[in-house]
Amino acid sequence: MFILWVLKLLYTFNKLFKLCIIFSAVISSWTSIVLLSNSTFNLEIKELINKIYLNQKNFIYNVKDLSILLLKDANQRFSENNQELFK
Repeated sequence: MFILWVLKLLYTFNKLFKLCIIFSAVISSWTSIVLLSNSTFNLEIKELINKIYLNQKNFIYNVKDLSILLLKDANQRFSENNQELFK
């Protein structure tokens, strides 16, 4: 029963992954075509693309900072637990 559940879950993730890939390919192609055709929205599209990349960069930095804070918290909790054990 568990194996069937895992296989269903993997099948669902596979479908979602394919959907994301297709969506990304369509959006990328469409954006490229519009940028190459010198649309009136070129400047706005380029600004949005720049914002997307900046948000990705900030997301990575924020995840890194969150990880560091979580590690600090874990270290503090472990040190407090060790101090209580020695008392």
